[in-house]
Amino acid sequence: MVLYVGKATTGRSGRRGLRKRLDEYRRHGAGEAVGHWGGRYVWQLADSGSLLVGWLSTPERDPGDAEAQLIAEFIGVHGKRPFANRNRGRLIK
Repeated sequence: MVLYVGKATTGRSGRRGLRKRLDEYRRHGAGEAVGHWGGRYVWQLADSGSLLVGWLSTPERDPGDAEAQLIAEFIGVHGKRPFANRNRGRLIK
């Protein structure tokens, strides 16, 4: 089951990435004010502490494009966005 599709970029300074993004996501779920709002509905689930994180490395693609395509594919199969995705990601170029 897919609950949320997100993305992680290195950011302007090149110091962000997946580890930092997941840490912010975890800290937001723990109630810290870290400015990470994506996927916030996941933390409402009773079993949120036992959920698994998976990732897909996309070095040849822009992470925003990859995110939008994955969400579009999910919608194509299931007729709706993953549970915690409030939008479809940005438009694919």
